[in-house]
Amino acid sequence: MNYLIDTSGRWWRWPSELLAEKLGYPNPDFDLAGYAARNLGYVWLEVREDVTLLQFRAGMLSPAVLSTLESYLESAVKTTPVGLVFYLMGWMEEVFLEAGAVSPRLRELANLREPRMRDKFIRAPQQLDSWRHSGQQRLVGLYDLWRANSGLYDKSVDRYLQSSEMINRTLLVEDQPNIGLTLKFSGDGFSIYDNFKLKQMVGRRLTDQPDPQYGQWTAVSYLECMQKGDPLADDIDAIIEAEGHDSRRRRYQRLILRWRDGNGGRFLSGSSLVTPHISVPLGLEGARSVSSV
Repeated sequence: MNYLIDTSGRWWRWPSELLAEKLGYPNPDFDLAGYAARNLGYVWLEVREDVTLLQFRAGMLSPAVLSTLESYLESAVKTTPVGLVFYLMGWMEEVFLEAGAVSPRLRELANLREPRMRDKFIRAPQQLDSWRHSGQQRLVGLYDLWRANSGLYDKSVDRYLQSSEMINRTLLVEDQPNIGLTLKFSGDGFSIYDNFKLKQMVGRRLTDQPDPQYGQWTAVSYLECMQKGDPLADDIDAIIEAEGHDSRRRRYQRLILRWRDGNGGRFLSGSSLVTPHISVPLGLEGARSVSSV
């Protein structure tokens, strides 16, 4: 039997269509269980007649995972060997034959802080013309309207966002003195956090998200567009984390535009489409070894 244990300590029989959907890969064409164990803090548990195997990445075991595994492994090692297959500057294997030795070793490995096998947040700049020919007509249509209006946000923009349904996947962001980038509007289509909608952040800083690292990383692009005024079109591959729920991988295409209002003020729109099929080159700047990605 095979299981994936998520960062909250929940056990999933694998393969699981529900878990694959949660991870953003409803129809994976690659080793999704191995990917989750290498990058997302999951443990891949394989129970065989002659051995119990665990695959994971050192430094990414949560307290909930340790807690749910301790009693199980102490029992399992009494009947079969327990093998740990973990990544620590390369793949390593250890076998345990005695009760009382597995849990301390897991806690030791959990406290190590190794770099991830890829960057958490990856941004790959795109040319609008490439989207024009790849089917992202709704994003390209918004860009064309921005050009036709010379960056003026008027009722035609609202009509377009409504008719194209891009309103559900659009943020409006302004730069407030002494505060910074703040959210002035959010559509209903952003669901990257459990029990938290981005619209709850209206009036708050863009960085005030359940995953503050993701918020800070996102704000860099908005600030760049606010300062320079040039449209930003990007393919994004992000691993988003927040206390109390699993890591979420989201791949999407995003267009940020700087607009003028009728009073001479400036603000930004950020519109995106979730596109799980896009291939974004993995960021490897933080990795010491990429052989197992």
